[in-house]
Order: sequence, then structure tokens, then C-alpha cells
Amino acid sequence: MSVAGLKKQFHKATQKVSEKVGGAEGTKLDEDFKEMERKVDVTSRAVMEIMTKTIEYLQPNPASRAKLSMLNTMSKIRGQEKGPGYPQAEALLAEAMLKFGRELGDDCNF
Repeated sequence: MSVAGLKKQFHKATQKVSEKVGGAEGTKLDEDFKEMERKVDVTSRAVMEIMTKTIEYLQPNPASRAKLSMLNTMSKIRGQEKGPGYPQAEALLAEAMLKFGRELGDDCNF
């Protein structure tokens, strides 16, 4: 850690201690900042999930297909009407996009 980074951490700790001991009130965050923070968090989660779903769409996993096929066969043997269906990669990707679109709102450009 550099000297500047160490100084910064020391000053943060000093401020925290003085707030606790002196009863000083910490800086309050305004509503615009909280809204921006929420949008950044949602955007970050959206990017990660959509990237994962896109990779699943472009490179399907044959092992998961085989597992679902085996579960279908087992449910037929047991006499159950219908086993778990095949989740389509396109539908999963679309659901993720719709979910995060709703969370971000209509006014967002992302």
C-alpha cells in the first residue's frame, strides 16, 4: 500500500472515531445519490446476469440437457404426468432482460 493510501485510510479512521466519540453526525446522502447508487447496482447485476445468459444461449450446455432428459424419463417411469420442461436459453435471456428493464425503469437508456 502506498503512503497516500495509508494516509487516506488513517484519516478515514480518524473521522469515524471522532464521529463516534464526539457525537458528530456523519454526512447524509441526498436522494439523487441514493437513486444513482441503486441504478449502478442494478446495472451491474444486469450486465453480469445478461452476460451469463448470453453465454448459455450462444454455447448451450449438453450436460444440463441430458440431465433434464433423464429427469423427464424418470418422471415417466414413476407415472407422473409431466416432468420438468426444458428451459429455453432464449426465454431465460429474454426474462433477464425484461426483469432488469423493469427494475431500471422506462427513463433509463441502458
